[in-house]
Amino acid sequence: TAVTSLDAHPTRDLAAFDGLRQAVLFEPSSGKLLGAFDVPSGEVSAVRFSANGQLLLVAAGTPAVSGNVFAFDISTGQIVWERADETDTILALDLSPDGKLLAVGGPAKVVRLIDVATGAEAKTLKKHTDWVTSIEYSPDGVLLATGDRSNGLFVWEAETAREYQNLKGHNLGITSVSWRGDANLLASASEDGTIKLWEMENGTLIK
Repeated sequence: TAVTSLDAHPTRDLAAFDGLRQAVLFEPSSGKLLGAFDVPSGEVSAVRFSANGQLLLVAAGTPAVSGNVFAFDISTGQIVWERADETDTILALDLSPDGKLLAVGGPAKVVRLIDVATGAEAKTLKKHTDWVTSIEYSPDGVLLATGDRSNGLFVWEAETAREYQNLKGHNLGITSVSWRGDANLLASASEDGTIKLWEMENGTLIK
């Protein structure tokens, strides 16, 4: 199948991508395949390592029917929790650095923040006007960046879910967002063929 999601482990020579009903693990330095984690049901749509590197989060489901996130312990390959229970495919996800909140998004055009301990919805972010395609918490856990299939790109206060920045500059869909280690700079990639760098104090485009 086509690879639609890829993520690298924060500290190890390890990465994961989506396969047919499984998340495939490999060693980037050598390209060696290391194994795979099978999901209980559905097709894999997104993968993401937790900030501490202990978990691999795998979103899987059936379009227009279901979407769930399975957290695999990378040392044992066992599922330690399952969350989300969406009614459509999950296209983007991230776990807060403290492991307490799971952010998911997709065709519903909203970002849901889910309490990992209880599975309950903590907050819903509703500014997007198209499918949510990218989500990432800042390394310090203070901010959350989200992008959509149009050109919507927002930064939120992670704790309050208040809008912090509305970053306008891309002409087409946002395909990826990534924070610098100090959380002061956000990179966004788009179908318009550009990567833009934004500073967070004023939301200014710097490159």
